[in-house]
Amino acid sequence: MSSIFVQIAAYHDDELVKTIKDCIDKLSNENNINFGIHLCYYENEIDVPKLNNIKIEKIKAPEGLGVGYARYRANQFYDGEDYYLQIDSHTRFDKNWDKHFISTYKKYLKEGCNPVLSAYPSGYHYEESKLVLDKYPYVCYTDFERTLNSQEEFLNNNFLHQKALQNEEGNVFTRSVSGGEIFSSGSIASIQPNIKMFNWGEEFLTAIRLFTHGYDLMLPEKQSLYHLYYSDPISSKRRLSGHDFPDETNKILLESNFEIGRIINNKIIGDFELGSKRTLDEFGFYADIDFNKKIVHSVV
Repeated sequence: MSSIFVQIAAYHDDELVKTIKDCIDKLSNENNINFGIHLCYYENEIDVPKLNNIKIEKIKAPEGLGVGYARYRANQFYDGEDYYLQIDSHTRFDKNWDKHFISTYKKYLKEGCNPVLSAYPSGYHYEESKLVLDKYPYVCYTDFERTLNSQEEFLNNNFLHQKALQNEEGNVFTRSVSGGEIFSSGSIASIQPNIKMFNWGEEFLTAIRLFTHGYDLMLPEKQSLYHLYYSDPISSKRRLSGHDFPDETNKILLESNFEIGRIINNKIIGDFELGSKRTLDEFGFYADIDFNKKIVHSVV
């Protein structure tokens, strides 16, 4: 029986407990899971079940803000599990989600790849307090925004926004990752999340770091996760650090942008920076980006 480490970063999210419960309920009987969670709460704590397989660190905001800090702290609970799954605190699962991820991972591994599986999850929402999953979940690949505005932001803020696109038949690769769905072997725990990252830019840097550490960015064969996106009306009930602590959040955002620039502009290799298995320019060739000139190609 294999083990899976589930890493969750949460900012005062009432969906967190439901996410944990659904993750456990939809697990097959073939694997075990352990949770590593960092919960930054606003005023009153959120009660999380006290189970042997849940390790959690709680901290009151504004201390502990920023997804980079949260993921770094949650990652510290990793304890040698065979596999690693990073998700958001507002996630739902298909039955046997673990078997789907592991079977795809093993398939790509057998084909000679070093896979990290990632795609933007499908969505879920509520209708009159009833949970509704997307009727037709699908796997999409992730690419970077290729517009003039995106080009300008790349120059100013050092990162590119990204988007989910309909996958092409036969394609198994993706140019970036979704922070809400990353699955691989437990070895990715050694690529510790950069503590200075804010939400924006986190996925961009994570993709680069995984690639330069020698991992192949690939797609799951089946979409097994669902995410509560901001476009849904219930999202207004979710707390956002930018609304609750605008000054602190803006400071973290500036530090995050500076950190990304420090790493990619200087091509720094290190514990919280790039890996040494591949170069930043090799990622640029893979993703169709010129890091030396800070140009994203195929601009429309």
